[in-house]
Amino acid sequence: MNASPYSLDAWRRLKEGRDNSSPKRPGQCLADVPADAEMDGGIVLGCWNGERFVSWEKWLATAPIERDPQQAASPVPADAKCLSATCGNTRVWLVRDGDRWQMFAGARTARRRDFASPFLSHAQRTAEVWYGAAGEGWHIEAQG
Repeated sequence: MNASPYSLDAWRRLKEGRDNSSPKRPGQCLADVPADAEMDGGIVLGCWNGERFVSWEKWLATAPIERDPQQAASPVPADAKCLSATCGNTRVWLVRDGDRWQMFAGARTARRRDFASPFLSHAQRTAEVWYGAAGEGWHIEAQG
């Protein structure tokens, strides 16, 4: 008889698989912080900088800025007026209207009245969350 997929043993195997597959970032786990770690005096909100706890303002000013390597730079030119994609089974258009990107789903005349965004990347992410991943990516339909 097979083990239940919801057993404690299955949960341990899943947890071990996650631990092995995900890259560890140094200093990001609570277990990496020593129990007797030093702390700057008089701080209300402290952040771990890899050596000691410092104030949030000091940490923010010195923290390295990292970019998600999976999120590539947008190849969309600044003068793009309309982008389209097939998200899941739905055709979606993002059309620039002044400062905002409006979403049309299913047909180019069916505008989503509950959505408008000043950011193209936000509009793309929202469309993919609502309708599914853009299988073939986003394509420019109109420019300038």
